[in-house]
Amino acid sequence: MKLQYLAFLWPCLMSMVVADDAILAPIKTGPQEIALVFIQGAYIKPNQYEPLATAIQSSSGFALWIGIPEMPLDLAEPLVLSGAISRVLKSMAGHGMNASAVFYAGHSLGGVILQDYVYSSGKSSHGQILMGSFLLRKYRNETYPVPTLTIGGELDGLTRVTRIMEEYYHRISEAPDINVATRSFPVTVIEGMSHFQFASGDPPKHVKDNDLKPEITFDSAHTSVASLVAAFIAIQMGDGRGFSTIQDAVGAAGSFVKPLITAYQMEGFYNFLPPCYDQTPGPYCTTGCSWTEQAQVIMGGLPQGPGLIDKDAFHPVYQINPVHLPHVTNNCSNPDSSCTLHSVTVSQNVYEDLDKLDTASTYTSAKEIRAKLKSRQTVMQAAGMKNVSFNISDAPSICKQINEQAYNWGINNAATKSYNRYISFGEYMTMGEDLGPYNVGPEWIWNPLKFIETKNSTGGAVLEVKAVMMKTPTVYYVKAAAGMHYCKLLSPARVMEWIYVDGLRKYYSIKT
Repeated sequence: MKLQYLAFLWPCLMSMVVADDAILAPIKTGPQEIALVFIQGAYIKPNQYEPLATAIQSSSGFALWIGIPEMPLDLAEPLVLSGAISRVLKSMAGHGMNASAVFYAGHSLGGVILQDYVYSSGKSSHGQILMGSFLLRKYRNETYPVPTLTIGGELDGLTRVTRIMEEYYHRISEAPDINVATRSFPVTVIEGMSHFQFASGDPPKHVKDNDLKPEITFDSAHTSVASLVAAFIAIQMGDGRGFSTIQDAVGAAGSFVKPLITAYQMEGFYNFLPPCYDQTPGPYCTTGCSWTEQAQVIMGGLPQGPGLIDKDAFHPVYQINPVHLPHVTNNCSNPDSSCTLHSVTVSQNVYEDLDKLDTASTYTSAKEIRAKLKSRQTVMQAAGMKNVSFNISDAPSICKQINEQAYNWGINNAATKSYNRYISFGEYMTMGEDLGPYNVGPEWIWNPLKFIETKNSTGGAVLEVKAVMMKTPTVYYVKAAAGMHYCKLLSPARVMEWIYVDGLRKYYSIKT
């Protein structure tokens, strides 16, 4: 009862807090007056957004009023949001505003809290701008009722650019009509921009601790953001002259995120499409992991001669009814190029628990790919090779070799600027020797891929990756488990996320 009483009183108590709202009257005349209500990010004061707000007013062709309500403790919170928005709209009206349309913008946490309010208000909102924020996954399978512009920063250390990439994939890449999507749900990335550059002044502690180092000035960042916001508002107000600006920005974002999308597709990213598991494969789920298919080829280790084509399937690796195991489905009489082997493998991607909160503050890529592979001995014997010794064929750290290939793929496919930044300032990855064999199923399943921070020969930080493996010879006392070589694999998507974001934190953040 006490909690209910406090919940009832909370809005009343908060309304008693003296608010230091920022109200910016138009700096130019225009065909009509527009209101933009801007919701602050966590612990960032309204006046820290005034330079950006002024830049937006300068870029807009409308007489633009901007109101930035201050929340208690400078923290946007659902219980007080509606009252704060009403308060600042009333204040602007009191200063002479006669707006024909209302737009909303939110930075960081402000964008997260705002979108629920805008969703419920629906058609009363002409448009929404999310800065260092994005539409949450919970709105993905329905039509969000309000046009929304997403603006991400390449070097945003809090709202990682890989999450903006995920939004681009769904809102733009997979859109039935890209022109309609570009007008209504454009997703953009400003290169060289950090999380805090939507604001100004001194960043709060949580931003200092987590944001990356920007490569453009605050003025340049504000100018770029303002151009996009002004163009988006113009489009929603029926002025098509803003479309080319948005179209160019969306196109540039597409080029930027392309290698990230490719890496996540190789992983079989569950937040692009869910895994099929035991469902009938179709366009609404992902059958398997294409990186595991390449891993089986590497595991096979066949010399020039027989080829190997693998088909992977997503299944929970702990599932026992039915149990899903890898197989080589044919044999070659002679190890030459006249024969091609075919195999079937099993994968399960495992993601960070905190990613379920959809805050973009943690990795979005898989922290491991649990891959059930056939052993090198099995593949070589199926290819027609004789006297293959398991102790020789499967003795090296083959999982390590596969993970090295994932890392090399990321290094070779990252955008040139991202690669150069990482090589100059990033914390490198190195692969350690395989751990195991853990030949009791649960030991392998629940023993995770290891990420261990260590030092190189000069004392610099290095992230060592160690695979957990299970391997058995073709003659084994448990027949169903014979000829296996299971690996905890490093995802190419995790490598790219390390290159673009997390590998920069040690030496390329505003904290360091």
